[in-house]
Amino acid sequence: MSINTNDPLKVSDFKGTWRMDIERINDIVKSVKGKGRYQLLESESREVLRAARIPIAEGKVVKDLHACIAASEEIGYPLVLKVDSEDIVHKMDVGGVVTGIEDEEELKDAYQAIHSRVRARKPDANIRGITVSKMIEGGKEVVIGGMVDPTFGPVVMFGLGGIYVEIFEDVEFRVAPLDLEEAYEMISDIDSFPLLVGARGQRCRDLDALAEMITKVGYLVYSVKDINEIDLNPVAALENGAKALDVAITLRC
Repeated sequence: MSINTNDPLKVSDFKGTWRMDIERINDIVKSVKGKGRYQLLESESREVLRAARIPIAEGKVVKDLHACIAASEEIGYPLVLKVDSEDIVHKMDVGGVVTGIEDEEELKDAYQAIHSRVRARKPDANIRGITVSKMIEGGKEVVIGGMVDPTFGPVVMFGLGGIYVEIFEDVEFRVAPLDLEEAYEMISDIDSFPLLVGARGQRCRDLDALAEMITKVGYLVYSVKDINEIDLNPVAALENGAKALDVAITLRC
């Protein structure tokens, strides 16, 4: 989908095209709150993204090592393993992520290492399982988020992602919902924009895919009133498309 800045397309124009299932998302949210939780599990967050037609790296949540091995054979290497717990939002901070897993032996070591590190660093965390997901290579890491600001209401955020988002704070904010033209402006306004358009001979990332994902996140946080925050970090900005590599969704109390 290309962006025509002379004839900007509004979020409402894409509601049918996206087929975003707001009713299904509200059902998921209601179920989570009914269990007394305000942090979605990885499996629940993935279901929300599927209903919202927001691309995420292939993956599944498993409960034991045997299922982890079976999932790895289904998805294919290289892989990423991540802890799945409502008590852990920033998985990297507690050693809950292992990337670049190339074979079954590394998979077994990573599975055990995640459990050991998380138990040592956050012993009270309820570990629900491990997410086995395809490692997406060759993308630039960006962050896309949506949240409810006390002053402005629903807003959407875009910037340089991964571990650098809190270091460089190279991010832009807009009130949600927003159209594709505004999303494209957000992308071009960050200081790191040259990294996305082929600096030093690198290939340009798919800016149209990023703009569409930004508008979808904005529409999601605007439309689902119980969502307080959604964090897609990182998102792999690819030459063709964009995929969330991790997702965290927090509900309003």
